[in-house]
Amino acid sequence: MKITPWASGLLVLAVAAVGGCSNDSPATNDSADAGTITVKGYSGVFEDSFKKAVIEPFQKKFPNIHVNYIGSGNSAENLASLRAAKSRPDTDVSILDISAADTANKSGIFQALDPAKVPNLADIDPRGKAADNFGPALTFDSLVLIYNDSVNPAPAKWESLWDPKYKGKVVVTAQPDIQGTSLMLIENQKAGGDYTKSVDPGVKRLKELAPNVQTWAPQPDQYTLVQSGTASLAIAWNARAQYYADKSQGKMKVATVDDDTIFQINTINLVKDSPSPAAAQTFINYALSPESQATFTDTMFYAPTNTKAKPSAEALARTALNPQRTANILTVDWTKVAANREAWTQLWRREILAG
Repeated sequence: MKITPWASGLLVLAVAAVGGCSNDSPATNDSADAGTITVKGYSGVFEDSFKKAVIEPFQKKFPNIHVNYIGSGNSAENLASLRAAKSRPDTDVSILDISAADTANKSGIFQALDPAKVPNLADIDPRGKAADNFGPALTFDSLVLIYNDSVNPAPAKWESLWDPKYKGKVVVTAQPDIQGTSLMLIENQKAGGDYTKSVDPGVKRLKELAPNVQTWAPQPDQYTLVQSGTASLAIAWNARAQYYADKSQGKMKVATVDDDTIFQINTINLVKDSPSPAAAQTFINYALSPESQATFTDTMFYAPTNTKAKPSAEALARTALNPQRTANILTVDWTKVAANREAWTQLWRREILAG
């Protein structure tokens, strides 16, 4: 498998036909500069940082648009809630990973954006553009290792997770969360496999890892477990890892492994039959603007997707777009990952988690 940064072609998402607003949607007073919108995205530190860096400045700029934010534990949870409300949408904007977004597009849950209302679409990095003006990338991120002082020497490769001395001290978030998916794909490739045909080599590797795994479903999260010393090593997303490392007073560290990794993309999407599509697109355009993107990078170390964004050099160096961090990015077609989401989840349950 060729190890290169993502090509834009891999982000071409299959989409459902777009219909008009349903008469069943809740009535709102909606316009480009007034109304009430509901944004559904990640909870926890993402929610706190997104409100501070994006929502609060937006509401100062557009005081007549009120933003309600609803946090979800992960993209699978977000997608499930969108499916449940499909006949009567209660959400305007959804933030979730690209794999879940592809599933939502194919299910007719999202609709295309209007480039005239979201002009910042034109400046999105080609790796983050979706077909037919559907929801683009909001952030770029990558998979890393987090560890504490019980790990010596500092981990340099994913192989550290399999070290017998860390038996019962490793945390991996299982499929369908794409952290677990990503580790499986990395190990599948290292074992000579092709994930478009089979993930059996990756599954075999994770079965071998199982004795070291303390939990496949960390509560409250892997960052807390590693900081507290309950666990020693965990896979994690770089942005959150960098943020928590700064807050941990040295109790948790981030290892950018000298190995293959995965480029993770969070998308921002307009819900089909959104109660307030005009105000929602004003918000999406702002979230994709250079100033908003730069502020969010400086706040939480997500790499910007707007090519005109200018975050601080210090923050950018700690993101997935640092050239030293993108040298070994696996090429992954997330539309194929989305198509296999349920089958792979069942495979994990049978072969990895059952043991």
